[in-house]
Amino acid sequence: MNKLNSEQDFFFARIAALAFVNPFSREREKADWQVLNLHPQAISAAERRKLVIETINSQFQTLTRQQRFDIRHYQGKTQAMMQLAWLVKVFYSYQQGFDDFIKAQQQAGDKALALPFAKALSEEFELAGFTPQQASHSIALLFQLQRAFRFIDEAVSGTSSAIVELRTRLWNNIFTFNPEWYLNYLCKRMEDFSLLLLGETGTGKSRVAKAIGCSGYIPFDASTGKFVESFTVSFRAINLSQYSTGVLESELFGHKKGAFTGAIDNHPGLFAQCSKHGSVFIDEIGELDIPIQVKLLNVLQDRLYSPVGSHEQRRFEGRIISATNRPIEQLMASGHFRKDFYYRLCSDVITLPNLQERLSQDPDELRALITSLVHRVIDSPEAELIDRIEARIREVVPKTYHWPGNVRELEQCIRRICITGSYQVHSLPTVTHANERIVQTDAEGKYLSAQQLLQNYCRFLFDQHNSYETVARIAGLDRRTVKKYIELGERGV
Repeated sequence: MNKLNSEQDFFFARIAALAFVNPFSREREKADWQVLNLHPQAISAAERRKLVIETINSQFQTLTRQQRFDIRHYQGKTQAMMQLAWLVKVFYSYQQGFDDFIKAQQQAGDKALALPFAKALSEEFELAGFTPQQASHSIALLFQLQRAFRFIDEAVSGTSSAIVELRTRLWNNIFTFNPEWYLNYLCKRMEDFSLLLLGETGTGKSRVAKAIGCSGYIPFDASTGKFVESFTVSFRAINLSQYSTGVLESELFGHKKGAFTGAIDNHPGLFAQCSKHGSVFIDEIGELDIPIQVKLLNVLQDRLYSPVGSHEQRRFEGRIISATNRPIEQLMASGHFRKDFYYRLCSDVITLPNLQERLSQDPDELRALITSLVHRVIDSPEAELIDRIEARIREVVPKTYHWPGNVRELEQCIRRICITGSYQVHSLPTVTHANERIVQTDAEGKYLSAQQLLQNYCRFLFDQHNSYETVARIAGLDRRTVKKYIELGERGV
């Protein structure tokens, strides 16, 4: 059996600990410098990472000068430590390969591709003393790590403290705050942990949900050199506000042929389409009627559901992610949202910061956001173009602007500047003018009814925000009620 000297034991313990440090946390930089045994220096994260990789490889080369690395040459706690340290080394060695594979799988879509370097990677694990089962499990974990890092980094850009905290929370939601627990107990049980995303409209809840949903654990099949499914099929989403109650039940749970007029075929529904390794995303969950809340509560409690028109019980094995921009506490207090349903949704609750909060913490975040959003519009924008767009935004948008549409509004601001060269911010009318619009009398000089007042109020808010969801949140009404009032007003009713 091999033994480490005190210096080696100290170094590899730090490498093993690195495996458990959240890469988006402020502690990560500190952990990197501890591995390097250097005081922090003014270099980029990429340069620091390069130094860490070089140091790890150098230490392993020194260790294996006499014989190849094999975890079976160590015992007890030392073996567990060296196994983790070696996994960190392998991850860095294949990180770019996994990243290229992610891009290829995204282009290929739902058909699972063969991992190009599966044979070489499996052989490395075999030579290092891992069992075939340990090797397959480790490959699945390494791939999950790179997916989570890439998707969170793409979904959430910025440098404000609120965004640093958000990225850290998202990583913890995937791997838990204690990755050792995740590795030993939870990596195949995360479907039991629901996630509720809160935040104003336009803050990026859908993008965050997709990042989480595409980052789950997917087993690796060594016999085929493939993961058991493409991560592109592991995320299914629905926006509840698009459907009436009757149609929504069918979209969620599916229906049997002949269940109702027009049901000419069996329909699988959202839960049936989700794999056991996947997640469903239910957006605008604050819009749900009570009967549907009860049925979803049963899915969360018992993992069972029945298609419309059938008594057959089916099992849902995926994870549920939900989101709303409505004030959940108010909805529960008013009886529009069941408390027992909420407490089944909230294994973890993450609130996304609004744009005004982010810019107040770090004004330079605007530059990072513009750069990220311009890349959504133009494949390879030149730095000069980004500079000109940023300069134009700072010229036409006041520093005190509250960005009611958040990041979504900023993205449309960029698009409008690309088309027209300018952007008109949303200016709120004075209170006096607003009051006049809302409480004005009708054509005969009579005072308005409560319904007419609500119509005017909803119309006034809609003119400012152009969003049924935002109006519903501000007015404390159901989205469908808001839409009804606005449509009645447009017809002059």
